[in-house]
Amino acid sequence: MENDDRHTDMRFDPAKRPGNFWVRFVFGAIAVVLIWYFFIRPDTFTLSLEAQAQLLSLARRQLVTSASGDDVITVDPSEVSDPLLRDGAAFVSIEVDGTLRGCMIDAFDPHEPLYANVIHNTQLAALADERFAPLQQAELEHARITVSVVYNIESVTFRSPDALIDKLEPFVDGVILTVDGTDATYLPIVWETFPDPETFLSQLCIKAGWDADRWRAEPYPEVRTYAVLAFGEPEPVSND
Repeated sequence: MENDDRHTDMRFDPAKRPGNFWVRFVFGAIAVVLIWYFFIRPDTFTLSLEAQAQLLSLARRQLVTSASGDDVITVDPSEVSDPLLRDGAAFVSIEVDGTLRGCMIDAFDPHEPLYANVIHNTQLAALADERFAPLQQAELEHARITVSVVYNIESVTFRSPDALIDKLEPFVDGVILTVDGTDATYLPIVWETFPDPETFLSQLCIKAGWDADRWRAEPYPEVRTYAVLAFGEPEPVSND
């Protein structure tokens, strides 16, 4: 009597168990997530809404103090949220009735507790931005503060103006140009005014007092990009 070949090998093949597919799937998904987390994902910076509110409150206190002619406010570090005690760097921008009134950052790299840096740069934006007269008390009611915390600063390498253009990400990158030790920068929000990269870079050069095409000329400027976490006070209520 001949054997039926379909039933000759009765050994169990673990690879054919239905559950094995899902095991491999799960481990594969975990591997993809780990690769993305450690090697692909962009660096990010976050602050809780509570921490953001505390920074804005400190900036407002300093703004009122600066406009009154007093010095830097005193803050007890024990009353400051832990994330704000870490070294950081942030732009502080002041608008009055929707028009820029001052914007300053003392240094791009983290070098002092973030809360202290925001206080410092609020004072600079109110009193030391050379484009504007010092802020007056009468303007406080209509003033709005925005804080832009800088992170993920990266050097950009390029061999031609076109290559530089290709490496910029409009509406995302803040850009720093450095020529002979002098820095010029635009925050990412400026892309809303100059969405064309060539115009963006030319206007940045003009802002610095250089020729508009300086970014195209050799030796090329040093170029760095950065990201920001930006948040601000609500718009002042109009009395109209």
